[in-house]
Amino acid sequence: MPGIPSLKVQLERNREQEYLLARQNQTRYADTLRTTLYRRVDIGFTKQLLGAKGQEKRGFLRHIDNMWVSLEVFNLLNINNTISHTWIQGVNGVDYSIPDYLTPRRFNLKLILRF
Repeated sequence: MPGIPSLKVQLERNREQEYLLARQNQTRYADTLRTTLYRRVDIGFTKQLLGAKGQEKRGFLRHIDNMWVSLEVFNLLNINNTISHTWIQGVNGVDYSIPDYLTPRRFNLKLILRF
């Protein structure tokens, strides 16, 4: 971040193409189904709490060289991304495709200490 050297921001955007999907026990040229488009945005904020130049440390904190706190948000837009399909055959012999989804929005808070 300009003007705030102890704060870092990470932003990642992923976008993947659709891919072909075939039923079980089918030939390669029977790929007639397509998955949905994969989209994802992650963002993270990291703040240095100890270890900056000219910062005085007292008490037990003098033993710590650096301390960072980080908050990350994975899948910021909470998009249901399909990673694969599970095929189930019904009693009538028809194959049904059940999508397998990746994780929804997740938060990650971490504290990093270097001695």
